[in-house]
Amino acid sequence: MWLRATANTPADGDKKRGYSNMLAFSVTTCVVVLFLLTILVVGHRFGLIFKRITMVKKTCILGIGFIVASSGLLPALPIQAAGSMVVDSFDGPITQNEINSFKSYISTLEPVVWPNTGSMQSEYAQGKSGESIKAMGLMYEITHDTAILDRMIYFCDVLLSQRNDKLAAPNGQRTVWTNTIAPVWPGNTTDPASADSANGDSVGHLAYCAKLILQTPSIWNTNVTNGDAYSHGATYKQRALTFVAEADYVANQFLFPSLLDLSKGNKLYFSTQSPYMSGGVFPWNQQMMITYGFQNLAASHAILADNPTLVTKYDNIVQTSLNWFFNDDSAKQTYVDAAGNTAYNWGYNPTLLGGEDSNHASLDVAGFYRAYLSGRYGITAAMMKPFANMYADVMMKGPNSFSGRVDGTDGDGHGAPTTYARSGNLFLTALRPDMYYALANADLASKSTTSMDTFSRFMWAKNQRYNSSDTQAPTAPTNLTASAVSSSQINLSWTASTDNVGVTEYEIYRGSTKVGSSVTTSYSDKGLSPSTVYSYTVKAMDAAGNLSAASNTASATTQAVSPTTNLATGKTYTASTTWSASYSADKAFDGDTTTRWSAANGSLNDQWIAIDFGSATNYNQAVIKEISFQRVTSYKLQSSNDGTNYTDIAGTTGTTIGANKTISFSNVNSRYLRLYVSTASAVPTIDEIEVYNTGGGTDTQAPTAPTNLTATATSSSQINLSWTASTDNVGVVSYDVYRGATKVGSSTTPSYSDTGLTASTAYSYTVKAKDAAGNISAASNTASATTLGTATNLVLGKTFNASSTWSTSYTAALAFDGDAATRWSAAKGSINDQWISVDFGAATTYNQAVIKEVTFQRVTAYKLQSSNDGTNYTDISSTAGTTIGASKTINFTPVTSRYLRLYITTASSEPTINEMEVYNK
Repeated sequence: MWLRATANTPADGDKKRGYSNMLAFSVTTCVVVLFLLTILVVGHRFGLIFKRITMVKKTCILGIGFIVASSGLLPALPIQAAGSMVVDSFDGPITQNEINSFKSYISTLEPVVWPNTGSMQSEYAQGKSGESIKAMGLMYEITHDTAILDRMIYFCDVLLSQRNDKLAAPNGQRTVWTNTIAPVWPGNTTDPASADSANGDSVGHLAYCAKLILQTPSIWNTNVTNGDAYSHGATYKQRALTFVAEADYVANQFLFPSLLDLSKGNKLYFSTQSPYMSGGVFPWNQQMMITYGFQNLAASHAILADNPTLVTKYDNIVQTSLNWFFNDDSAKQTYVDAAGNTAYNWGYNPTLLGGEDSNHASLDVAGFYRAYLSGRYGITAAMMKPFANMYADVMMKGPNSFSGRVDGTDGDGHGAPTTYARSGNLFLTALRPDMYYALANADLASKSTTSMDTFSRFMWAKNQRYNSSDTQAPTAPTNLTASAVSSSQINLSWTASTDNVGVTEYEIYRGSTKVGSSVTTSYSDKGLSPSTVYSYTVKAMDAAGNLSAASNTASATTQAVSPTTNLATGKTYTASTTWSASYSADKAFDGDTTTRWSAANGSLNDQWIAIDFGSATNYNQAVIKEISFQRVTSYKLQSSNDGTNYTDIAGTTGTTIGANKTISFSNVNSRYLRLYVSTASAVPTIDEIEVYNTGGGTDTQAPTAPTNLTATATSSSQINLSWTASTDNVGVVSYDVYRGATKVGSSTTPSYSDTGLTASTAYSYTVKAKDAAGNISAASNTASATTLGTATNLVLGKTFNASSTWSTSYTAALAFDGDAATRWSAAKGSINDQWISVDFGAATTYNQAVIKEVTFQRVTAYKLQSSNDGTNYTDISSTAGTTIGASKTINFTPVTSRYLRLYITTASSEPTINEMEVYNK
């Protein structure tokens, strides 16, 4: 998105003032300058980096302002000490002064080169050099000011020159863990050279810069203003082609053959040969590193139209990563937040369903938003908005107060609360404009900053806001109709609204309660009660958050439960095995006795066919038709609520089925039902299964009250509840949990965790059971608990030791740094009797340890030990265990000692601990 007004270069008068001191140069000075220039040109043969020298017209010889730095000559304009980038106003268009302050600031920055960093891959990932490149790219997209693109090209020139296979020894030509001089940007200074997913960002920078050039054909055949000090190509297009080719080279020589395992349907996993997270799933922020490169390479090749196969390959990997998050609910949680809006909760990687820390979440959001802006992967504003709702409704606690995790809780390190908004979230203001000023004031209260990512992302948000200054609400939806399609579902449809920019979603209200949203002009309201009247309205919303007036009201009455309604029609079906696609599971539920399901060839016994009703359903009769071949010799019906753990339904076991068997039984309430064929005389085949509830919709009997409710405080902000399950004549479907007189949640199991509480505070609870007909039990007994006091992680900033260490990238300190993304690993081959320890520096009292084994869960036996001399350790009572898992909290009687260690007695492979926290609570 470009500015409405074209960004201009400084006026000639400004140039003359900048050069006025040069006009006094004497001939002697000119000779000296030319002499120094000659030295620097010769020095270029030895790798010195220097920039364009500006000729001053109408001067006697040459006017030049320069300073000598590690990179060589700086630009001809006088260079002052780095100031700040300034914001003139939070409103209106981006000003030329704001652009100039950015250009002035970047002119003082130099890309980092060896040996001025200990990790080149980190420096160009989330380090200052990498963030600078991204910021320059973003600002070029906003302004289309070629001077900014030139500076970005210069940074990318230097970045490419620092690649291991291009740089001369000793900083280059190093052997990587691949046993080759791989084309990577190493992450350490010792051999073998490390390299991991952070290299994806360097690939991304080269491809991003190339894409920006290729998107501007008017400059393709123009020479790059900075010159071509590295022989990367004189013209802009030649430079872009070099960057694309070199980025492809890293992908083909390192990422694909060595780092990535794409065998699981293109999902991003580390290869087993990678010493970093060997065989593990990519965390979300590291998926963003890889897809940043592939996304921009796909776009660049698409513009060039030179390799459609490679475009498809890159795009498919990016699409798979995005689908993994947006389309797979096992990789995240989607829920309705306290404000009634749909929000996301996700973890560090796809196996963790919640509690991502705010630092990594910001990186995740920026990556997803980057894919959304590309328009290549079907990511819509409606799909992105739950991120914005999460930040606005859950993480924003008040002015300059933001939670440390995406679920609204706080932790340590990257998960600690902040007084500022991490910059990735600035993008989200386009989706939730109501938080724009709160984030602007939190990050830019003084209207100046030296943070490149904050400034560029805010400029993007400001420009987006100005160019999309939309205060006009959509028109109200019309012609809303409601149609009851079953005893528990009403379908809605309406005529689309119109908007001056565009409608992004519709909000659906049942009465005055928002029950959901839709990006289409239809919605299905499920889980309703039979024979009940419901009324609905719908409102349209645009990207700016403008909400329309309500539609007309539409009402419908759910159908009564009828004994003639086949509950199995139109559902989802699975089977143990299938003969072929012509005999799939759905053929046994299609209402057609001429079709059938058959088990696979040779599969006679322990075969089954199952139906997923989609939600908990009442039924008490099944009709099974075995018309074509009557082969079943023993069977039973089974129910389940999770599709995995099944329970036999009493009174449904039998021997033969025959052409038509009706099986009646006591009411069952479950989501899943299956026919289990224990034995058969040949491959079993079922023509049809029908399921009914013959008892009607007259259940008025409430469940019994839950009993034995207990409350246990597990932290300063959480109390866990558990109780003995209620019983019901039909079946309990959920439990409502009350804190005092306020309902705070519900659960389908006899347990619940109440979070977000205040430290050192007493809370009282009761629980009520509910059945499918909506009957609610009497309250349980009252249970109370007091949250724990706030506590400080006692290990932060201390001294650490370990029995052995894989490498300097996996030291003991990394298990105590408050960052679950880093970890300690024992040395290769060191599996049993390994340990990590903390020296508190003085005798310290503690009674709780939290151990996180996130990346690889390998420990099979462990214990905690204390010591006062660091040599002689004593086992701490009641702390021994077997597995640890992603997070284990160990409470014990208070211990006072100077040293504490986690002793790993046995493990399945080299143990690796992401984090260990110690508290006195």
